[in-house]
Amino acid sequence: MSLGEKLRNLRLKTRKTLCEQSKILSVSMNSVYRWEHDLALPRKPILKMMADYYGVPLDWLLSEISSSSLISNSEQVLLSMFRKLPDNSRYKVLGYVERMCVEESKSDYYR
Repeated sequence: MSLGEKLRNLRLKTRKTLCEQSKILSVSMNSVYRWEHDLALPRKPILKMMADYYGVPLDWLLSEISSSSLISNSEQVLLSMFRKLPDNSRYKVLGYVERMCVEESKSDYYR
């Protein structure tokens, strides 16, 4: 389970909204969204604060199952292609994918 999945599950178990979580951590809702969707990583002090808040070990939050069997073939191909790109192109791809995710979440909201 990824860090983002763990953070989202913890937030949902405590019935907190993105807004409430962002206020607790004194960060933007966008930051919480990006962390939960593995688009960005929170800084270590924020991770420590979340571990303390949820009563979980920091090591558990940071541990991640990294088995290639959990990654589909198309994800493996995408990752392989992404790794071949220069850094400036990687940032463009990440920006594009992030915009797609935000648009998708907006369209899910209105369904």
